Amino acid sequence: MIFPDLSCVFSCIKYNLSSDLSHSGVVAEVTQPSLGVGYELGRAVAWNIPILCLFRPSEGKSLSCMIRGAHDDAAVTVVDYTQTAQVTNILDSFFKKVKK
Repeated sequence: MIFPDLSCVFSCIKYNLSSDLSHSGVVAEVTQPSLGVGYELGRAVAWNIPILCLFRPSEGKSLSCMIRGAHDDAAVTVVDYTQTAQVTNILDSFFKKVKK
């Protein structure tokens, strides 16, 4: 599925929850700084839920060092994207990794 405007779809964290949290993941669009999203990411870390952070680079915007520095490609994955069409593949890769 391709979303024309990710700012609407990912303005808050979206969950892919199953009956147990072992196959769950959190996806956050982190281009726009948000204390609420940061809090929810912290809770996901505390619950050992894998996190995917999507960041859309643009002039004058930079990703928080706390988010960028948390990237370890296991618990926290940070991916930059430039076109919304890329997001489908990014999500597919993330959730395939989560389900392993």
